[in-house]
Amino acid sequence: MSATRLCAQTEHIVGQLLATIPRHGGRGNLLREEIRGVVAGCLDLVARDGPRPATGMSRIHRAAVRWAVVGVPIETVHGMVREGFRLHMDGSAPYSPGHGEIGRLMDALHAVTATVSAAYREITPCADRAEQHAVAAALLAGRRGAKVAREYGVPIAEGYTVLAVSADPANEGSAADFRDALSRPFGQPVPALLSGFGGTLLVPGAFEPEVRELLAGTSLTVAAVGTTVDRIPAAADIAHEVLDVARRLHGQPGLYRFDDLALEYQLTRPGPGRDRLTAVLDPLGAHPELLRTLRVHVRNDLNRRLTARALHIHQNTVDHRLKRIGVLVGLDSSRPTSLWWLRAALVARGYTHPDEPGPDD
Repeated sequence: MSATRLCAQTEHIVGQLLATIPRHGGRGNLLREEIRGVVAGCLDLVARDGPRPATGMSRIHRAAVRWAVVGVPIETVHGMVREGFRLHMDGSAPYSPGHGEIGRLMDALHAVTATVSAAYREITPCADRAEQHAVAAALLAGRRGAKVAREYGVPIAEGYTVLAVSADPANEGSAADFRDALSRPFGQPVPALLSGFGGTLLVPGAFEPEVRELLAGTSLTVAAVGTTVDRIPAAADIAHEVLDVARRLHGQPGLYRFDDLALEYQLTRPGPGRDRLTAVLDPLGAHPELLRTLRVHVRNDLNRRLTARALHIHQNTVDHRLKRIGVLVGLDSSRPTSLWWLRAALVARGYTHPDEPGPDD
């Protein structure tokens, strides 16, 4: 299958799958990105005769973990996987697969469903945490707070701070340890859905400065969004989208509120605007030293001295590189309007090209 046809089929399947999911206001940007990645990974599995690529399976696993920690039922995910494979077969007409292709199709389906099941098993709680796990799942599913309070016999606050947590299993600090530490100052267990990669925590009340202190010395990245109890599902979606922005843009571990990344959040939403901004820096793709110089220069608030020091080059070299950047992208880097474009383009490209070196690489 050609790259063009593969891209077209991916978008067709993504569109059909999203059409089966109820819309809730502006939700679903990160979901669309994740479903696109999973569909592309599944199609790649079907097309391969050799070993499964680790990166593709990791992408599917991480997406399933996030769906689990925001309360999406596993039956829903398995149903979407089956529907995706059905759409692939329907879109391959005239479809007369040979024995080898049928085998690859069944192997891919088995691999994906097994990966999804493994991801959901990771967030199965220990017995002493099962109640708070169930409370979090109920609130994240949109059930009314009063009903949850009656069913589980726990107090439900009028407002919550939803924390989307990203954890690196290889480094210090886990989401479970963070949840346990949070429970002490609040005087009650914090409802949470957790995995080895992070999760979603529901902290009663408004944003608390203690959260930032608890994160000190850990490798956790956390996004916080305040909300009322009846809007927890939408807030959780936004919190995980903000977390995704923070991680893709090479954010340091720590706490990020929506206000901290509101501009970056808006610039990275899918659409023609983001595509246009990303394309601005395409001419620099073949010149990684120029792209890194621009990233460092913007991070240093356009201070030539700091940029030269960070890159271990002379200030005149910084000026020369900035002029080359301007020539290549067609913007005068000395003009304020051009600098605004370049700043915005860096944000969009940093989100859509997370594997490119950042200013600290």
